[in-house]
Amino acid sequence: MTGSSELTSDGLVLWRLSATGQADLWCLVFDVVDALYFVLEDDLHGTEPPRVTERHLDLNTLVDRADELKRSLLRCGWTDAEDEWAS
Repeated sequence: MTGSSELTSDGLVLWRLSATGQADLWCLVFDVVDALYFVLEDDLHGTEPPRVTERHLDLNTLVDRADELKRSLLRCGWTDAEDEWAS
């Protein structure tokens, strides 16, 4: 995880990526009674289901998965939205 995280009313934002012509991708984590949930969302306020929802039993596994997916998306041309704010 890089940069500062934000708390939302429903979870914690781990990162956000942008790509030209695409909706931003938001990586969030939700703490539910029995597990942690990793969610990749491209419309935080929409009615469509998230692109990815995964259940994880521990934080380390969830963070490793989130970092792996972020690295993959960055290799495919996505950029870290926090980098855009800094420019």
